[in-house]
Amino acid sequence: MHYFDVDRTDKGVYPVYVLNKVDSAFKAYDIVPVVFITNRSFKGHIDLDRLSEQIVGLVDEISLHHFGRKLKTIQLDCDWSETTRDKYFELIRMLSRDLDVVPTIRLHQIKYKDKTGVPPTKTGVLMLYNMGNLKDEQQNSIIQSDIVDDYIHNTTTYPLKLDVALPLFSQTVIKNNRGQIRLVNKSRPEALKQDKLHFRQLDSHLFEVTRDTLYHGFYLSKGYRLKLEESGVDEILDSYSIVKHSELQLNNIILYHLDDDVLKQVDLAKLLEKL
Repeated sequence: MHYFDVDRTDKGVYPVYVLNKVDSAFKAYDIVPVVFITNRSFKGHIDLDRLSEQIVGLVDEISLHHFGRKLKTIQLDCDWSETTRDKYFELIRMLSRDLDVVPTIRLHQIKYKDKTGVPPTKTGVLMLYNMGNLKDEQQNSIIQSDIVDDYIHNTTTYPLKLDVALPLFSQTVIKNNRGQIRLVNKSRPEALKQDKLHFRQLDSHLFEVTRDTLYHGFYLSKGYRLKLEESGVDEILDSYSIVKHSELQLNNIILYHLDDDVLKQVDLAKLLEKL
């Protein structure tokens, strides 16, 4: 469960976008708090001792408020780089004094582990999604098996045991007339196909705005292009198969962004049977 982000602000590095409401149904589940840290947080001066105390304190505060207890494990999500890894890894060591830290690992951090380094933990979470180019109109940036195949082979190894996080979500990539990108959660292909007054279909997943309109609360001008991306069962299975047949030490499977809308669109029974 996403608790909050950490980002560099005008006043320094602080937690932002803090969780403030949780459905009571979640009290029946074992929760793993997720904290996302931007890579830019580690560029420039940063008080790691203070940040560590802030993260532990806020995680405990949210857990006690919503679940009535402190939670021991935390998933730390950061796309660190060669220049920020030392600070990030030191933060992990500090947090590990109070929490069991499980960092997310991206495909490029598997392939180039000698350059990016390996986090000082025993386990990690391989994020098998958000791997492509958002601006490439012919590419599914959520998950695409040929991209996975560029990074992971049958001889690929990694020092940590890995849970594998698979995507169960869709999104709309909106590109304006200056080439700038905005993401909207979920894609609605049928709605766009039916609205021929405002949208022209260019191919199976690409639409162009023909008249100014609103889309999920966002104002779209004529000429904007919408790329609809989904995480289909077959693509997930093909991608996971590549990972499964490598030398990586695999543990649990995480289904990311599972919600009611997903259950209506994805054959979950088939997916679970094949994994």
